[in-house]
Amino acid sequence: MSEILVTGFSSFVTRRLVHELLLQGNQVTVLVRPPQRADAEAALARGVEAAPSGARGRTLLGDVVQMDLGLAGADVRRVMEEVEVIYHCAAVHPRNNRHEEAWRVNVEGTRTVVELALECDRLTRFNALSSAFVSGDRTGVVLEDELDHGQRFRSEFERTKFEAEKLIRRAAADMPVTIFRPGLVVSDGGREAVFRDDPHQMMLAFLHVPFNLAVPLPGKGDHPLHLVPVDYVARAMATLGRDPRAAGLTFHLTDPNPLPARRVMELIADHAHRRRPSGSIPVGVARSLLKLPFLKKLGPPQRVVDYFEQLVIYNTTNTLRLLEGTGVQCPPFDSIVGDLVNTLTRIGGATS
Repeated sequence: MSEILVTGFSSFVTRRLVHELLLQGNQVTVLVRPPQRADAEAALARGVEAAPSGARGRTLLGDVVQMDLGLAGADVRRVMEEVEVIYHCAAVHPRNNRHEEAWRVNVEGTRTVVELALECDRLTRFNALSSAFVSGDRTGVVLEDELDHGQRFRSEFERTKFEAEKLIRRAAADMPVTIFRPGLVVSDGGREAVFRDDPHQMMLAFLHVPFNLAVPLPGKGDHPLHLVPVDYVARAMATLGRDPRAAGLTFHLTDPNPLPARRVMELIADHAHRRRPSGSIPVGVARSLLKLPFLKKLGPPQRVVDYFEQLVIYNTTNTLRLLEGTGVQCPPFDSIVGDLVNTLTRIGGATS
């Protein structure tokens, strides 16, 4: 199929993406730093074993924040001469709110990868993993082709991903670019689940409430909670990332019919055999409570409150149009919540 370079292997979204790319029969090179190499090679070996004949996976030591990705001259030349598709997924974690590190990785790292991509002789697509939350504090309907509407940002992750997307959009004049914006990505029960992510931390905190109390939610809980399973995100990226029609487009990888936050938490409670949330508290009070030491131990960061109070809808016109007929579609949350709760309970240590 294609010679593909992927950055950002530490993300559980990227790990699943790499698996999907191997299942397509591609030759996948994963850029990793030395501490990640053994883990990446083991994951690639599992992926190749499950893939059709011809698929290949290998690691390449490097770092997106270094010139030429920190690669030796021979490796740089090989990338420039052979790579046909790039998936740039490297980014600092959303919980990292340190300005300098977020800017260095998310913005300058993106600039470095873009500059190398522009020198690639055979490049047919530059795919970039962004975030639906580059919309910042916007409310109402957000279209896929929209970016800068004067929004404010609630974290360094949102702000720097916004700046990175601006860089990529400028480069689209000189190479075929596709941008993917997932919502809050959750595990589908797979082994690569990473429970430091905000939605997992939020759910684990709910499942850890002592004495099975019926807890109130921040706000009324009637705004949509934009959860999306990782397998859908990875399959959509792998499918659209090779579709010629996707060049030059941005895709919201979000649930086209998101459930209200209260309904999401009710479904989680039902599957975990816990009491449903009851009542509500003002979002400002919720933020203050999450600063208390005994609540901090439960895990959810204060910013999870933002997901409950923002009335925003992510339009998915491009995504639905190009995925039609591929068999790739976002499953309704009630069809995945059982596996999600089981995984949270098993790996996250929650008690029912």
